[in-house]
Amino acid sequence: MTTRVAPSVSLDRRAEPIAAALEQQGLLDPQRHTEALAALDRALAASPGPTAEPAALRRRLVELAAYVGGAFVVAAGVLFATREWAELSVTQRVGLLGAVAVVLAVAGVATVVVTGGRLVVREPVFDARRRLAATLLTGAGFAVAAAVLVAMIDWVERTSSEQENGELVGLAASGTLLVLAVLAYLYTPSLVGQLAAAFATMYLVAFSLMAVELEGPVVYGLAVMGVGAVWLMLAERGRWREVMPARAVGVAMLVVGAQVPIGSESYPWVAYVSLAVVAVVGFSAYVVRRAWPYLVAGVAGVTLAVPEALLDWTEGSLGTAGVLLIAGVTLLGASLLGLRLRSETR
Repeated sequence: MTTRVAPSVSLDRRAEPIAAALEQQGLLDPQRHTEALAALDRALAASPGPTAEPAALRRRLVELAAYVGGAFVVAAGVLFATREWAELSVTQRVGLLGAVAVVLAVAGVATVVVTGGRLVVREPVFDARRRLAATLLTGAGFAVAAAVLVAMIDWVERTSSEQENGELVGLAASGTLLVLAVLAYLYTPSLVGQLAAAFATMYLVAFSLMAVELEGPVVYGLAVMGVGAVWLMLAERGRWREVMPARAVGVAMLVVGAQVPIGSESYPWVAYVSLAVVAVVGFSAYVVRRAWPYLVAGVAGVTLAVPEALLDWTEGSLGTAGVLLIAGVTLLGASLLGLRLRSETR
């Protein structure tokens, strides 16, 4: 006779009749009744019940309400500043921006704490709360960077001419934003934090080159490409939680950086070479990784490099129609190559 162990009171009530029905049909060994109950209990606990959709709707509404609340805080600060900004002293302006930053930061940290901590909030089930906390903390970073900007502008105006130390203002503001955006991302990873870090990095690179007197489209373009390469390396190593968006950000930096030298009067060919390199690297990376941002990089690199190079080498003799024709043919060729690579990788 088969001996059954009474199920624990913690088991789902639906597990027992399901197990009994399976045993009656010969689909389950009665000797493993207890193990089957435990497995069914885990499966039923993991499966969405009839209240899953209303609960999900409530979570979305709560998240939306929190976003609206944060927007009201920022809007109140902007409205007050718009009306009274000219009458406020520098200290009052910095204090106002600081107050907005504190409110947003406290709300973001409170969201994480209420959820159970920075490790718990990273679980997929709490994605809504993680996004909310990240948005609030990133917004606080922008407010602090704005306060630093106001303070630095006042300091430059009082101590020296803006032309002499103007880059210091940009360095301070963009550096502050980058540090705070990275800290917010490490605390609560999200696409918002990653985009804020990318935005701050672009300005920080520009002001850093100005500070060391290495201005120019060629230097800036190559620097942006270097940042994009590092961004992609971090993405491939899993340092960014959002791998595919991180690839897209890195590819955008590569393409934009390669295109910037086109504005140079003496070295426009650097843009053509850089775009060609981006195209080769993009197609090669797509074959290995099968990630669509690399395919976009390859197509964009070829499409931009060929018409621009021909337009420069022919000194504009092709005319607008000729350039458009070449651009269209190049785009078609690059697209067909991309489709070919995509079918081969599949």
